[in-house]
Amino acid sequence: MRSLLLTSALVLPFALPGAASAQELSFSAGVTAVSRVVMNGVRQSTGGAIQPWAEAEYNGFYAGFWATSGLVGGSKIEVDLYAGYRGSFQNLNYDIGYARYTYHNAKGPSSGELYVNLGVDVSDQVSLGAGVYYDPQAKVANVSANASYAINDKFSLDATVGKITRGGQQYWSLGANYAFNDSFGVGLAWHDSNIGPGTAVLSLDYSFSFR
Repeated sequence: MRSLLLTSALVLPFALPGAASAQELSFSAGVTAVSRVVMNGVRQSTGGAIQPWAEAEYNGFYAGFWATSGLVGGSKIEVDLYAGYRGSFQNLNYDIGYARYTYHNAKGPSSGELYVNLGVDVSDQVSLGAGVYYDPQAKVANVSANASYAINDKFSLDATVGKITRGGQQYWSLGANYAFNDSFGVGLAWHDSNIGPGTAVLSLDYSFSFR
């Protein structure tokens, strides 16, 4: 999911929670092309994929969807629907919500997670964050921490580490991102875990917003 920066091939992105709540209705959307889909450090595709998303926000309340193609197995398409509330208090950002994951042609039921993301701006260049995703049906939690460093207004570095409470899965990533402008960006990240081989992911991102 786009706003769950920890599960997609991108370290968004998301990856710290959003800034202060919008004071009016706004819309944003975009699409990302990735060389490979990676979830929690594990490969989910044998090749590239397209990942569209869209979101509406009003006074901090938001709802949207994120999707990806290219998955291996019986379900080749995933569509995530999510809603929540985000805001900020001084230099602390917070994001609380629920996401529902559905899979095209999947034999099993869809799943969902409650999530809480927190982020703090340590300085103009350094941001730190942490997130918890909990599946109440499976009773499994996914806990992660991330950091980002803005070298300048175009180039940034980020890192994420995480753990899934059931099964002992641990994952991590390290990436670099370059923004050509407010709409176009490119990223390169290395994703790895303790249950499979690591992989590099190249991403191209386009997004826009309006009110």
